[in-house]
Amino acid sequence: MYDGIERSYIVYVPESTRETDNPMVINMHGLGSNAIQQQFYSQFDLVADTSGAIIVYPNGVDNQWNIFSDTGVDDVGFISALIDTMAANYSIDLNRVYATGMSMGGFMSHRLACQLNYRIAAIGPVAGTLAYPFCSPERAVPVCHIHGTADETVPYTLVPPTIAYWAGINGCSDSVVVDLPDIDPDDQSTVTLTTYSPCDDDVEILLYTINNGGHTWPGAPINIGVTNYDIHASAEIWNFFTQYTLTEWVDVNESPFSIASLHIYPNPVSQNAVIEVPNSTNNDWLLSIMDFSGRKVRKERVSSANKYAFLRNGLKSGIYIFELSSGEEILREKVILK
Repeated sequence: MYDGIERSYIVYVPESTRETDNPMVINMHGLGSNAIQQQFYSQFDLVADTSGAIIVYPNGVDNQWNIFSDTGVDDVGFISALIDTMAANYSIDLNRVYATGMSMGGFMSHRLACQLNYRIAAIGPVAGTLAYPFCSPERAVPVCHIHGTADETVPYTLVPPTIAYWAGINGCSDSVVVDLPDIDPDDQSTVTLTTYSPCDDDVEILLYTINNGGHTWPGAPINIGVTNYDIHASAEIWNFFTQYTLTEWVDVNESPFSIASLHIYPNPVSQNAVIEVPNSTNNDWLLSIMDFSGRKVRKERVSSANKYAFLRNGLKSGIYIFELSSGEEILREKVILK
């Protein structure tokens, strides 16, 4: 249950998973499709079998995703809660969580890069562009975008502005264009790879242009249009993901701001707790939760209300630093999760 709605998802756990710290890929279906169809169509399980990644295929409400509106179904919150649920039930490396998807699932991947980039290390959308109008990521986001020039559902004309946005926000200064080998001359298509680099924080943007490609997933087991077989989208996306780890460290002993104690109770915390939020002219407090080494494991916005409910949502037992920051003031407290 999330936000009063029962949500469902499929989890694929390959035999090659490790006992600890497995990467995870969130793979989202297109409009009118579902988790089972996306699992079969993308063939990402084959990648998992060789890489040890755990793949989760969520279902959108009414077979769709909220890709651009801040009202309606809260799919961003659902995906964030899904990450917590997966981490509570499987050994997930929260620094290696990635998002991909087909069509509307690709659109949703872009939205997660906008709003959940502190939890998603990189995205790999296929045939879905950026539609969220308020995109303002807090860091440079690695993007591997795959799109056909003959896509009649999501026209290729939407791709250049999407890539231009990410190249601009990521500070990419150059690009290199390469035509990939035409391995399958019978698939009626070829692939051009454009690499945008160097970018801020050593990220890259990859654009796989499928020349004459339709609204399809390259390498898919069924051809529902002009499907390219010179590459396999799932393999290319995974190879891209492996280059990126989401790591953010904070010196928990030093700060350029004045530091005061944060009031949170009960402490130690079993499941939920209350955080007292001080009055501030800045209503936009940011709650950061760090393990005791200083690695950020969660960030979330906190309203200006006097009290805020903290939900544990899968955080493991241990000692954490809770930090409230307004840009003018920092409050910190050591918290024990039992």
